[in-house]
Amino acid sequence: MRHIIENYPLVALVGRTNVGKSTIFNRLIGDKRALVSSIAGTTRDQRVGICTWQNRNIQLCDTAGLDISMEEEIDRQSIKKAGEMAQKAELVLLIVDVRHGLLPQDREYAQKLKKWKKKVFLVVNKVDSNKQLSDVNDFYRLGFKDVFVISAKTGAGTGDLLDAITAQFSKTEMDEKPVDETIKEIKIAIIGKPNVGKSSLINKIIGEERAIVSSVAHTTRDSQDIKIEYADEKNETYYLTFIDTAGIVKHRKITDKLKEQSIEQSFEMIRNSDIVFLVLDGSDEITVQDKTLAGEILENNKSLIFVVNKWDLIPEKDTHSDKKYIEFLHGHFPYLTWAPVIFVSAKTGFKIDRLVKIVLDIYHNQNKVISDDSVNELLTKALKKQLPRVAKGVAIPVIDSLRQVKTNPQTFEITAKNTQSIHFSYRRFIQNQLREKYKLAGCGIRIRLEEREDTRKIDAHLKTKRSK
Repeated sequence: MRHIIENYPLVALVGRTNVGKSTIFNRLIGDKRALVSSIAGTTRDQRVGICTWQNRNIQLCDTAGLDISMEEEIDRQSIKKAGEMAQKAELVLLIVDVRHGLLPQDREYAQKLKKWKKKVFLVVNKVDSNKQLSDVNDFYRLGFKDVFVISAKTGAGTGDLLDAITAQFSKTEMDEKPVDETIKEIKIAIIGKPNVGKSSLINKIIGEERAIVSSVAHTTRDSQDIKIEYADEKNETYYLTFIDTAGIVKHRKITDKLKEQSIEQSFEMIRNSDIVFLVLDGSDEITVQDKTLAGEILENNKSLIFVVNKWDLIPEKDTHSDKKYIEFLHGHFPYLTWAPVIFVSAKTGFKIDRLVKIVLDIYHNQNKVISDDSVNELLTKALKKQLPRVAKGVAIPVIDSLRQVKTNPQTFEITAKNTQSIHFSYRRFIQNQLREKYKLAGCGIRIRLEEREDTRKIDAHLKTKRSK
């Protein structure tokens, strides 16, 4: 069972490009989730966030500018999605720009909203000084009773706007919904190069065309969160939040500030996720960008699934094709052989349900509790197999114990003498021993180093003596 979670009244922001919709969105939800740029058409996918005001909650949706170029299919899809969201919303904020004055496009959108019989608040933005107040009068010609004058830049007028918005809905609709502590939440970041099929994949998983799909590189600019309720075969319920991120390219190919912001946002989503899908095009070569992304995942100790998309396009496959590709993949990512590899088709839906089941398996492994006795038994065997290499200096590390200190993510602590001398490869060796013994395939594992207590006391004594 899949059900997209939409708990609170929906309010949509619509209007021309560059009237400040994304700035208003960020201001009202109190976060910089939407990218802001002077480039027309920055927002393509709709972005939904929760706005909380006076202990009341609404869903706020930022949409694409309705007057972006219609030359490309991607722009036509953006406009279509914006219109669909406006029709779905219980309240629409028509955003206009006082600096540009009343334009024909504003009149056109006003007529369209009236035709749809939507409740509309007219929001005159960018009124940053009293000198601009007289310019607001022209906008009353649009015929809307509820007109609000704001500056998204400074926040002026936004409090009155939020008061009016929340007054449109009942307290029950906006009250904080009780959290069911028995339902587990899992955040999954979907990353990869441009055009590997990330947006198609998320649409197929949730069973709805939420993300815009196009052959145009960087179709997705904002990272977009879509939360669904999922019940497995045992009828256990989970909240799965899928984060569709921008395609990531080499730094030398980043030609504008917008792409740079978009890519940095994608890296931030990796750091904030529980599990990462690294999406690859099965018909394409492994590139430097893929390895850069893998390095970011490894550095942040994130749980990982390799998702090989477009497997339906591979010609002349046989029973050994999967195995051959996995060997090819491991040749490029020798330190990530612990990550599951799943072959899918976002177009046909091939193995999409299997992908979700692997997510749940990894989540359960991330939360597995392991006793100190069991872990130290593993350490004893690991030390017999391989002693730690010295990373730097002449001090030989002596490992005393290993223990689990945290779950989700799995985190273990090595207590030793001369921890600074433990080579990173030995930590990787211990991680692999843990994955093998406790069946933690796919799980990111963090290893912390704790200096033996007597060594810390000696170091502190020497430091005090030197200071005297």
